[in-house]
Amino acid sequence: MPDFKSTVTGDKELQRKLQDPQFVRGPIRTFLLKSVILMEGNVKKETPVDTGRLRASITHKVEPFRAVVGTNVAYAPHVEFGTRPHWPPLAALQPWARRHGFPAGRQGAFLVARAIARRGTRARRMFQKGVEESRGQIIAMWNAVGGEIMARWKG
Repeated sequence: MPDFKSTVTGDKELQRKLQDPQFVRGPIRTFLLKSVILMEGNVKKETPVDTGRLRASITHKVEPFRAVVGTNVAYAPHVEFGTRPHWPPLAALQPWARRHGFPAGRQGAFLVARAIARRGTRARRMFQKGVEESRGQIIAMWNAVGGEIMARWKG
């Protein structure tokens, strides 16, 4: 998720209240929850699907002043960033090759492995695209949080 930083200048009382977690916890938590749900949806929309495991593993977590969208699937970084040319293990490629119509057995996996050894794999950038697609709405939500905090301060 993009980092957001705000600076309050001027009113000392408002600056003091913003340091009080009870004063900002509600609006900030609501903002974090809405923004990570939005971002999770956009990341999932950009995620390539073969078996659906990667897309299904993308989730979010909200902590008091932090939110994260991520996955625990080990191959996710290779999908996000792509890979340089390398020889992957044939056994790992056999199910994929079979699902995609390559010849059965090691022959189909070998054809895929040879292509990866020559070209690597393409970066899909689903997390980067999801963040970019969410950015405008998240900024608008953040601006609304500022208005809500000001209303609490005046009330």
